[in-house]
Amino acid sequence: MNPLRDVAVIIVGLNARAFVEQSLASIERAEWRGRTYETIYVDNGSTDGSAEMARQRFPRAQVIANPTNVGFCPAANQGTRAAHSRHYFFLNDDTIVHDDAIALLVEYLDGRPEVGAVGSRLLNHDGSDQWSGRRFPSPLNFIFGRRSVLSRWLPNARPLARYLYRDQLQAGKPFAADWVSAAAVMARAEVFERIGGFAEDYYYWHEAIFCDRVRQAGYEVTLHPQSKITHFEGHGSGKRSYAARRWHIINFHRGAYRCYCERYRLGRLNPRRALAALALGTRAVLLLAANRAGDWFEKLRPARA
Repeated sequence: MNPLRDVAVIIVGLNARAFVEQSLASIERAEWRGRTYETIYVDNGSTDGSAEMARQRFPRAQVIANPTNVGFCPAANQGTRAAHSRHYFFLNDDTIVHDDAIALLVEYLDGRPEVGAVGSRLLNHDGSDQWSGRRFPSPLNFIFGRRSVLSRWLPNARPLARYLYRDQLQAGKPFAADWVSAAAVMARAEVFERIGGFAEDYYYWHEAIFCDRVRQAGYEVTLHPQSKITHFEGHGSGKRSYAARRWHIINFHRGAYRCYCERYRLGRLNPRRALAALALGTRAVLLLAANRAGDWFEKLRPARA
């Protein structure tokens, strides 16, 4: 068996050939500072030649091609089973690694045995922050969410700044976070396996559950602002149909409800479960109505022209 490498970079992709290519190329260009690594690309049934491209252009990468889309969490877990490394670094397919971003995280974990997982600082393509570390949401964050309308109107609102750890991130030093984005997160292999990997019964909110379980196992979760990754969030797919948006809205709120109940260990008879279901259900219905209304208005525009 090959000796353990320092880190396995695991990418899960689906019909994003151009993004996968630039992401894999950025890994090879990265500054590794003497650290050893392996790259594992798990393709989730792409029909655009992503897996074939990865094999031809990046022969050092291990390519696993699933015949169908099994979902992010099962595919990411699948990637770890093919890895031979001390740490796992999960990276979205629509990312670009900057400089020594991954090596920094390896060194950080190696120097702090109390930390089980550490996330990178995700940036938009224009260099602005995506706020990749967050607190567990409070009731205020139902309206002051990362992308909510009210947050766009009041971007400096204190509940939003607190939720997104803005002050800590802008200070530039590693800090403890409730949860970090799975678009660029490194975990100790032993911790990842101890908690059972990513929760395969989640679609949305799996990273919040993952980080909570890391903490329940006795480890800290941290975000490292100097580890920078460009993330082309939402640019990898075209406009979604209403049916697709409906599915995502419902699954987002269903995942939020399950995450809330697990995070606060709420039993089946706890009245907070009913309140959370009512609040999240109302929010989902309002979003569905707004999406449907938006489609109707868009259809009316050509008739008015």
